[in-house]
Amino acid sequence: MRFFCLSLFVLFSISTQAQYAGSGDSDPQALALLESISQQHQNTGPHLIEFSLDIELPGQATETQRGQLIQDGEKFVLDLDQRQIISDNETVWLFLKDMNEVQINDADFDDASDFMSPSDLYQLHKSDDYVFALANEFAEDGQTVTQIECKPLDDNSDYSKLRLTILKKANQVKRMKIFSKDGSRFTMNITTQTASYQTNDNMFSFDAAVHEGVHVEDLRF
Repeated sequence: MRFFCLSLFVLFSISTQAQYAGSGDSDPQALALLESISQQHQNTGPHLIEFSLDIELPGQATETQRGQLIQDGEKFVLDLDQRQIISDNETVWLFLKDMNEVQINDADFDDASDFMSPSDLYQLHKSDDYVFALANEFAEDGQTVTQIECKPLDDNSDYSKLRLTILKKANQVKRMKIFSKDGSRFTMNITTQTASYQTNDNMFSFDAAVHEGVHVEDLRF
């Protein structure tokens, strides 16, 4: 499962191919809003984001996990109930908590990789592979929110769309929902965001010594 999927992070398609010929059909207002959020994110230094992740699979009860993301540039730690993903931008450690196993990979965040860097999400609007459109604006919990839908141009995408719900005044993402073609839904609800978060290099590597008996699978070439 790719990160922000998670990984949330992110490929899509449905009947939109009949409506959009290319990324040039994106709504300029949607792109401008996403660029503003991207610039704000970059200018406020390392971040701590705490969230809940609702996982809806066809025929199954909704599962909710709690998690947090610490991001400093291209380095990050994504911590979920059952797994942890750590990267120093050279190496990725995938720690499977219930199995007490860590898988080590090169940090190769390209389209063919199993992982997607959180920072890629904030640059997604610059890709030629998607089209973006303003969808709705309404009041939620006493605040005005704007929704943007991102749809893939690739017919073979596993996902139909990604929907971002944005706090208009704060210029921050409140919620992100991924719609899979198989009927699965993944909803990331951001509960707190802390900018200029204090980090150190030790956060962005996996220390096997503190995980007694951990099985190590080094999958690097």
